Amino acid sequence: MTRSLFAFVAVALILLSLPSLAHHAISEIYDEGRTIAIEGEIESFLFVDPHTMLHVRVTEPDGVTRTWAVEWRAAARLERQGLTAEVLHPGELVMVCGNPGRDPAAYRMYLLDFEPLSPSRSPRPGADPAVCRH
Repeated sequence: MTRSLFAFVAVALILLSLPSLAHHAISEIYDEGRTIAIEGEIESFLFVDPHTMLHVRVTEPDGVTRTWAVEWRAAARLERQGLTAEVLHPGELVMVCGNPGRDPAAYRMYLLDFEPLSPSRSPRPGADPAVCRH
């Protein structure tokens, strides 16, 4: 009985640790010491676990349009905070503040805050991160 209980506990601990082995630290991918802001149109909003993803089409100051991949918390965690898959929709204009990716060519960000923009307002290239509320 003691051996089988020990084996059960050992297997349970190993299985419980597997998800944490696959998870990455935010600081490995994103520069938590910097905050940037972008404004653009939502291409897609994927309300999923382990990370919600937002894709935002941004026109840069040089006129080039790029799609930013914006990573957010898990859907389950956001739901506990009262947010649902209906909070953001493709086609909406949004300002997003967050930590930029360590590779500038990847156009990635970890979302800290967002603000819907009025449909009558055009997104500004090179949004000012000083407007971020976090």
